[in-house]
Amino acid sequence: MPTPVCSKCRRTLSPDDINVANDVAYCRECNLTYRLSELAEDNEITATLDLQHPPAGAWFTSDGGGAVIGATNRSLGTAAGLLFFALFWNGIVSVFVCLALSGTLHVLNVPLPEWFPAPKMNDAEMSAGMVIFLWLFLTPFITVGVTVAASCLNCLFGRTEVRVSGTQGSVFTGIGPLGWRRHFDASQVKSVQLDETRSSKGQRTDYILMQLRVGKQIKFGSQLSGERRQFFLGAMRRALLR
Repeated sequence: MPTPVCSKCRRTLSPDDINVANDVAYCRECNLTYRLSELAEDNEITATLDLQHPPAGAWFTSDGGGAVIGATNRSLGTAAGLLFFALFWNGIVSVFVCLALSGTLHVLNVPLPEWFPAPKMNDAEMSAGMVIFLWLFLTPFITVGVTVAASCLNCLFGRTEVRVSGTQGSVFTGIGPLGWRRHFDASQVKSVQLDETRSSKGQRTDYILMQLRVGKQIKFGSQLSGERRQFFLGAMRRALLR
């Protein structure tokens, strides 16, 4: 196995600081300890990374103002599955939402359109209390429907993007200007690696884990394809662990 290189300072580690049996490698310059297997994987990814030729759907730009690493979240297969579920789920929920709207307009003495369902429950007109109860009952079902629809749109038009300018960094996941942005201190990044979680049913989710020296962790990239995630990982290590 080639002598591993520190992900932070890019110095070749001394054989005296490598313990193959315990899967440990130590960089004296940075005072950092690595798992040897992960460091070997890091070196391989970094060695084969070509920032000028990213995989389809990924990009990397760097200038005097900083670096931008990004990739689309597009996955047509996942989007198709989410679309089917969203149409099925929201189609059923919409019937009860129309009933709740009908009851709300009736309580507010607002004339109802002819095509609206009658504001009745068990053949009796809905009271204000029943309308409030119905909205409270429907809230979690509406939330699930909106979340699935948003996930479907994210699989079609969403992106994951990391911006680094000096010590200022941010991770963005969303569509256009709408999404979730998390800020971090680029000078405090300790490591960037691939990680995974498994559900109670054994379903695996891969993502990128960025660890800061202050103990904070930022997880992202679970929507990316495997190839884009690998490029993202290598590009971030180039941009942050220098």
